[in-house]
Amino acid sequence: MKKEIYQLTYELEENYWWYVARRRIILDQLQSLLNPRKGRRPLLLDIGCGTGKNLTSFLEFSDAYGMDSSKEAIRFCLKRGLKNIALQDLSRDHLKTNPFGKKFDLITMLDVIEHIEDDIQYLSTISNWLTDGGILFLTVPAYQWLWSGEDYVSYHVRRYSRKRLEEIVQKAGYRIEKISYFNTFLFPAQALVLLIKRLFSPGSKTQTNLHEMPELINASLQMIMSAESPLLKRMDFPFGGSLLCIGRRLGKNGAI
Repeated sequence: MKKEIYQLTYELEENYWWYVARRRIILDQLQSLLNPRKGRRPLLLDIGCGTGKNLTSFLEFSDAYGMDSSKEAIRFCLKRGLKNIALQDLSRDHLKTNPFGKKFDLITMLDVIEHIEDDIQYLSTISNWLTDGGILFLTVPAYQWLWSGEDYVSYHVRRYSRKRLEEIVQKAGYRIEKISYFNTFLFPAQALVLLIKRLFSPGSKTQTNLHEMPELINASLQMIMSAESPLLKRMDFPFGGSLLCIGRRLGKNGAI
């Protein structure tokens, strides 16, 4: 990710509609998965934790740790007062050592694996950092044809279809428990805006989509996307701008 995007993310992710609504969806999913057990709080590792806003929310119900390959991201995490943070390259060669020396009940990778060349090998390797029955929680951008300036400035390698995501998670050795598109209600508008930009603003293909917007518009978009969260607890969406996947590492002790 370009250095200046970290600063922009840090400034916007507290209130920007996309971050707020996505966080609501993620938290609702995680809290139903990670109930405290055996008198302790679950251990959670957020790989590719970015500037740390999600981690601050995860601390409400887990002992949360964060890892990122960017010094800039780590700097913003420390600025938020986060402590259990490690700087580690996300390449396969640097995964031989677990930076915290712990087995985690859950590993989150939120819009991260699209940055990694060998996504299957990466997911397979980090399964060793999970407890038996531990959970992998992924979100990724959907559909290669939605490629935009945000993918460019974030240094994405690819976007995903449901079939492709399902395939790599299974090949990496996880049992899929849920896979669904999300950001569905706004998807027609997202596709239309992208088409208009391609036709009339070709320079946008190398520019970020993040920018401040009028409060009313921001709040409306946040409300529309957040409305998907209770539905996602009961069903899967057939299309959308993003995908989420919950996989479980199988082991002797079964489920968490």
